Amino acid sequence: MSSRSWACPKTTAYPSREAGPPSKTATACRLVFVVGYTGAFLLHLSPPWLPASGQGAFTMWAYAVLLMLAVGGWGGELAEQGRLLTAGPLRAVAWLALGAVGAVALESVGVLASDWLAGVLPGVGAELANDANVGRAIVAFPPWAVLGVLVFAGPVVEEMFFRQFLLTAIADRTRAWVGITVSGVLFGMLHMHSWTLSEWVGIIPHACFGVAAGILFVRTRGNVLFPAALHVLNNLSAIAPSL
Repeated sequence: MSSRSWACPKTTAYPSREAGPPSKTATACRLVFVVGYTGAFLLHLSPPWLPASGQGAFTMWAYAVLLMLAVGGWGGELAEQGRLLTAGPLRAVAWLALGAVGAVALESVGVLASDWLAGVLPGVGAELANDANVGRAIVAFPPWAVLGVLVFAGPVVEEMFFRQFLLTAIADRTRAWVGITVSGVLFGMLHMHSWTLSEWVGIIPHACFGVAAGILFVRTRGNVLFPAALHVLNNLSAIAPSL
């Protein structure tokens, strides 16, 4: 296996690198992707003329467009990462299984912490607004759209932003564990729709999942396909029973 193999993680902050600088088209796609994702999902911005009833459709379309931009921006790296997976399928499955075990363990700790805080803090314990929005989307859109966007496109887009872009940028300038922690916490905050204490407590399990995805990303030498697959499976297990 080549020296770039994902099976033997390096100890540098971010070991995975593309062969050369991205093309102008790829750079433009990355810039629009980062700005678009930040505006639509971190800042919750939407067109001023969009009625409240159209917010769900806007979110679905935004994920689809951002997925295309991510492929346009990091297509070469994604193709190389896919090649490494197919070169060692059994190891790939083993890494994914290990990541799933770690994610379940960390999420379980997050759920316990969230439940404990909900029991001791006043006014805490309400359902996250994000989770309620997902429930409404499952009812409002056909199953194929829910599976295509909320189960596949959404998780891939989020991993491209939080792991491929954000964790990488932070780890390059600091340490891998800083990138894992910051990207994980911000991933949890993605699920907030207000600054209430209840929302802060409610996102703890999501932040724990983000940390687990970050660890998997770093341990597989920056192969974003691993946390993306983990995220897809996580959403599938949560959403499929409601379809």
